[in-house]
Amino acid sequence: MPLITLCAFIFLGASFLSLWIFRDPKFWGTLLGISLLFGLIGGNINWIGLIFIITLLSLWTFYNQKPSIVLFVLLVSFSALLKMRLLPGYTPFFLTPKFAVGLEGSLIGLFPLAFVVVLARNSQDWKAVIKGSLIGCAGIAVLAILATLTGSTRWHFKLPTFAIARTLSNFFLTSIPEEGFYRGFIQSTLYKYFANIRLGKELALIATSILFTAAHIYWSPNLQNLAFVFLAGLLYGGVYLISGKIESAILCHFLLNVIHMTFFSYHAM
Repeated sequence: MPLITLCAFIFLGASFLSLWIFRDPKFWGTLLGISLLFGLIGGNINWIGLIFIITLLSLWTFYNQKPSIVLFVLLVSFSALLKMRLLPGYTPFFLTPKFAVGLEGSLIGLFPLAFVVVLARNSQDWKAVIKGSLIGCAGIAVLAILATLTGSTRWHFKLPTFAIARTLSNFFLTSIPEEGFYRGFIQSTLYKYFANIRLGKELALIATSILFTAAHIYWSPNLQNLAFVFLAGLLYGGVYLISGKIESAILCHFLLNVIHMTFFSYHAM
């Protein structure tokens, strides 16, 4: 990976981590700006792509000031286009023909984590995170058994190529942003809208898991695999509901991906 591109991802990761250290727009925004600058220099994004990112940030700024259903729908729709790489202006870096990393997809989760999601701050919060993570581990074990018994995946222990890059990518570009967006933003917002409906919390969980699954169609159109993506979405959302902390969902998502990548057949080679 070229040094310029590597710097873009390093500063993007630092922007995410800064949210748990000093959640100030001047701090995480500066780190993000440096990341995007390196991305421009390295050819990972162009000015059109940058305009889309500025548009997304503007929508989040308006939503943070005055939330509305219209802005919620716009944010979900616009973010989905970014996540599924349907907008021009971005050039992912391919480490292998099937393994590419890009800057834009992770931004769908950076902004909700920066603006609206409540993050763990004290020892009591982190105790809840640990509790949720332990429940998540039990859920991962159940999913692994089900996936093996149904033939959705098979036991295949190996260290994947570019193991460190894949692990860091799974954490910073997948687990953190996807949980921040789907569970921290969509599920929490739907729960507020469904608050006066019977089983509103459960409906929010199911609806979010459906959206999460739909976003993975481009990744794996196999119905059996998508069924397990849906179950994984229920697990992440359930862990978030139980613990009340997005960090539990992030750790659960990350751990499941690492286990899948290391001990079972994996889609990316």
